[in-house]
Amino acid sequence: MRKIFSFAFLKKHFFISLLLLTSVTSSAQFQRGFQVNLLPGFLIAHREYMANMEAHTMGFEAIYSSNFTGWKQIDSNYNHLRWGTGLTYFNLGNQSLNGDVLAWHMHVEANLKTRNHFQSTLRFGSGVGYLTKPYNLESNRKNKAIGSHLNGNMQIMYKAYFKIDKENSLVLGTGITHYSNGNFKRPNLGINIAHLNIGWYHSLYIIDKPVFKPLPQLFPTNGFEFNIGIANKQIAVADTRRFTILSSSLLYYFQHNKMRNWRVGPEVFFDKTYPYELFQPSTLKSVKLAKMTEVAVKFGHEFIFGRMAIVTDLGAYVYRPNKYKKAVYFSIGFNYFFNRGIVAQTRLKSHMAVADFFYWSGGYRFSDQFLRKK
Repeated sequence: MRKIFSFAFLKKHFFISLLLLTSVTSSAQFQRGFQVNLLPGFLIAHREYMANMEAHTMGFEAIYSSNFTGWKQIDSNYNHLRWGTGLTYFNLGNQSLNGDVLAWHMHVEANLKTRNHFQSTLRFGSGVGYLTKPYNLESNRKNKAIGSHLNGNMQIMYKAYFKIDKENSLVLGTGITHYSNGNFKRPNLGINIAHLNIGWYHSLYIIDKPVFKPLPQLFPTNGFEFNIGIANKQIAVADTRRFTILSSSLLYYFQHNKMRNWRVGPEVFFDKTYPYELFQPSTLKSVKLAKMTEVAVKFGHEFIFGRMAIVTDLGAYVYRPNKYKKAVYFSIGFNYFFNRGIVAQTRLKSHMAVADFFYWSGGYRFSDQFLRKK
């Protein structure tokens, strides 16, 4: 039962939040302000051997918050979308074992319902956190969940805004925050904090008639995307060697509407850890190409917010050296678009609820018009 609060739980509800981003409601007043939130909660042991880490937690959050972006394409297509960025602090309850975490994140809040003095949203956030008490063989060997100070984080929250006056709102909600390092350093079970949200929003200024700027054409409407990526991971707590994984993909993307693209194509990974996973470390010195190559076909989707996009992909292996990894994988992450089709990317690849690695990649998008020329 404890596994329902795992990374898989966050992924499932992430899809729900994306589907709600385009919900239609009445007109809104454009505001920019800040929020302060208390986050009382509980660190959940989603594995039995993490039971010693369970504890009551207390968090505090300070964020910049806005209900418009200033980009014409975004604010005309998304209704009552909120977004923000800020810092979160959690006391994880057991100072000697769990320590504290300080994180920076960005988030978007999809509108669920809006009334004159009320709004409910579903928030998805992601960022990076610093944990003060990771696993250490000599000083903190009982921490079985986190192996590094630096971790990625994901967050899903339901929030309700109760308008007190023109500038202030009471904010109540509940959610789950997850920290893990994507196998960059073992152990990497990750921690999950279920918590409430009790906060206050204050508008710094209200804009009755904002000036919306048009975005430049960042990439062709339909076309191809070529990527080259790199990752680095550790296999076991007892082995401190690091393994570099290379990847490449060629995807065809096509527009669903001005906010959404679909994408499909092959992806290849070169992962030397396959023989090691089968307890054959001696073969690592000369791993044959067939023993480290993964070939997959993946299908995905991206929500576009100006220069950024939230990307989710589902892949199935056509070839893999052995069945140590599941036959399908899931990846989630962000794209950042520069001009002229250049894109920078970050992804977390996982098999069901088991993280494989974080990887970073760079890519280029080009039009498919050459296929239509007579």
